[in-house]
Amino acid sequence: MRRNDRSKKVTIALAGQPNTGKSTVFNCLTGSNQHVGNWPGKTVEQKSGVFEYHDEMYTVVDLPGTYSLTANSLEEKIAMDFIIQDSPDVVVVVADASQMERSLYLLTEIQMLSVPVVVALNMMDVAEQMGNQIDIGKMGSLLGLPLVPLTASRRIGLDDLLKTIERTVSGKPEVSSFEQRLREDPLYHEIDTILGDIECEGLSLSWIISKTMEQDEHILSLVKQRISASRYSRLINILEQPQYGRLYMATLRYGWISGVLRESVSEGSDIRKVSRGKKFDRYATHPVWGKVIAVFMMISAFAVSMMIAMPLMGILQPLSMSLSRLVRDAFSSQVPWFGSMLSDGLIPGVTVSLMMLSFIIGVYFVFALLEDVGYIARLAFVFDTAMNKIGLHGKSSMPLFMSFGCNIAGVTATRVIDSWQQRMVTLVVVSIVPCLALWAVVSFMGAIFFSAAMPLLILSLIVVMVAHIYLTSYLLRRFIVPGETAGLIMELPPYHRPNWRTIFSYVWVQMKSFIRRAFTLISVLSLAVWALSYRSDGNMELSILASIGKFFDPVTSFLGLNWRLFIALLASIIAKEASLSVIAVLFGLGQGSSITSFIFSSTAVEKAELAGTIAQMVSPASALAFIFAFFFTIPCIGTVATIYSETKSLKWTIGSSLYYVCTSLIAGALAYRVGLLLF
Repeated sequence: MRRNDRSKKVTIALAGQPNTGKSTVFNCLTGSNQHVGNWPGKTVEQKSGVFEYHDEMYTVVDLPGTYSLTANSLEEKIAMDFIIQDSPDVVVVVADASQMERSLYLLTEIQMLSVPVVVALNMMDVAEQMGNQIDIGKMGSLLGLPLVPLTASRRIGLDDLLKTIERTVSGKPEVSSFEQRLREDPLYHEIDTILGDIECEGLSLSWIISKTMEQDEHILSLVKQRISASRYSRLINILEQPQYGRLYMATLRYGWISGVLRESVSEGSDIRKVSRGKKFDRYATHPVWGKVIAVFMMISAFAVSMMIAMPLMGILQPLSMSLSRLVRDAFSSQVPWFGSMLSDGLIPGVTVSLMMLSFIIGVYFVFALLEDVGYIARLAFVFDTAMNKIGLHGKSSMPLFMSFGCNIAGVTATRVIDSWQQRMVTLVVVSIVPCLALWAVVSFMGAIFFSAAMPLLILSLIVVMVAHIYLTSYLLRRFIVPGETAGLIMELPPYHRPNWRTIFSYVWVQMKSFIRRAFTLISVLSLAVWALSYRSDGNMELSILASIGKFFDPVTSFLGLNWRLFIALLASIIAKEASLSVIAVLFGLGQGSSITSFIFSSTAVEKAELAGTIAQMVSPASALAFIFAFFFTIPCIGTVATIYSETKSLKWTIGSSLYYVCTSLIAGALAYRVGLLLF
């Protein structure tokens, strides 16, 4: 489909393998005019943006990073379907000038789809630092496609790219040199003779033949439906010949790429820089030292995130309390409920949102920095074997580790994972990891009832946590997001200087996305908790929330939780450390009008008095049930909001939340039965 109506926007599809700088090119083209959503019916992130050039409006769609178009993963299928079905006016394939053999493989597939293609040879500065000399004119001629050298991090070559796109859109796609070479292959000729003028869902004949040569199962299935049984049997007999194995097509692709590079690239090296990078990589990818460096990097990442967030958090909390008091006093004589709604519901909700945002900004910044300089790939490499044991791959290690500090950081860190399946599994799994705030409550309750056996209690929780993570990963991969295996195949990109413009642009776009989604969710939930817990006389035991707890008392009692402990469990969704304040109120050691007012109260809980009261009113078996249920309960409101912000899916947000609730109650019930036997 070519453009005849110039009043419509020109559509550019950005394609490329991971770590080629595709996102940097996207940011350079669109600036702040970006939209982040999901592909229709999918949880894979879709980024699109617009820009104007020579009075023409352009829409840029950033396709998922993928190594090929074999449709083995959801990312590959999305990229392939968009190019085939949406017919973009031009596909810009972003290749890494320092890793061209790897980067150009995807190009050999895309150029078979009969769409206009422009090659953006990015990271020219890195290639020059390595001493490589690239003859752009000769390479473009050998490729048979428009070729633009680019250093997107410095916006060098961007104008040439725009001019080339403009020229390419007004023309028509030409047969690339690779396709011409492929047509001379004997296997291609034999398959062409058998298939004739076959038509398959708008796919070009060249694409069908090339994928048949690869023995792609999807294409073979389509071909089988469209030709006679005898012709299909003849086709299979040819493909099964020893010289035509599954790697035959890959050999042809890499052979052509090697020929192009041999004629147009003169490789060199800056010995000092290369040796320095290799020396660090010997440690960064070492089986032992690599893990030590990775753990240090993750601790540093969390520390930097906190350093960015803490100053703002230190301002927000006292400001929120002061504002809440002013609002409460202003409405106390006229409409006290309205003042309470603002001071105990809305203001705390907005404060939580801002505090979470201040932390997430730091997390986004750190991840963007590590990804930009090329370290994330090393981290994934050293932990890949360990992660495989729980059905994940190396890039899942950073989210899991970050969750020990804060689940919000863990959920946000799943952004470094390219695979949709792996990202969704990791996103659900990371919230099973206990954050620091959760340990504070567990330690308090455990010290009251099991002080002598605390090491055994903690060991039990960790063992159950590991089993829970493994089981959750298995169930998700088996029934919810089946597909690709957990293996990780990647080429380590070269190190390069961070591009601050790209990093801050990324942080800004993600911050806007979080504000748009998470702020609303947190505020609504905060107001809902206020409404359920509000009493004008300050007696929470007569509130709707308490009534709900008492209503479920027959069920929760079976689980070993009385209604007070059950309400404290529910209240932990606001913040894990809030459970102690709620317990203090429900066990008669405090007075107030709502749960949220205690979460943000500056008055410390009298722990000694609270411990004595709880010890008298709660049995050890019930305490054990509460600890296990609390340990695996639904994460805090900030984490839930971040799950929604990252997946942009209510189905995944609600589904994962219900899963946490169910596993929490099951863990509590089992712990209660064990407690009855022990105590």
